Amino acid sequence: MNTAEAPSASNARQSLVLRATALVLFTGLLGILLPAQALEKFSWFMGYGQPRLDPLSVFMTADAACASVVLALVLWFLARDPVRYQPLVRLLSWTFLITGLLWISLGMQCPLPWWWTSSAAAGCMGVGFLLRGSGDASNASRII
Repeated sequence: MNTAEAPSASNARQSLVLRATALVLFTGLLGILLPAQALEKFSWFMGYGQPRLDPLSVFMTADAACASVVLALVLWFLARDPVRYQPLVRLLSWTFLITGLLWISLGMQCPLPWWWTSSAAAGCMGVGFLLRGSGDASNASRII
């Protein structure tokens, strides 16, 4: 392998961030397989007690978990070769940053605990910052 083919340290960090984020998102698999139990555990964890287990709530829980797992699969695939998929990785970094801001707005509109809103927004924005900061410096001037 010559030096032109060797992955740079920044691309290795980007791959690590993508894989770590994917591993966190893969926890949504339990929400797909056991949506009612996942809804009960999250409700208990947030201090709300027994949730309503109507069909819509259970479906929305499984649907959100499914979206989480699909995103995890995409991130895991991108982590295999972040240089090749750099435009998509840059787009994802901006998407994570903007979504973090939207979660702050959403959290202010919903009666969720402050720690839930702040941790979700900070985690999402943190992934966006890490992906932006660990990309290839030669293409840093390009947004997407």
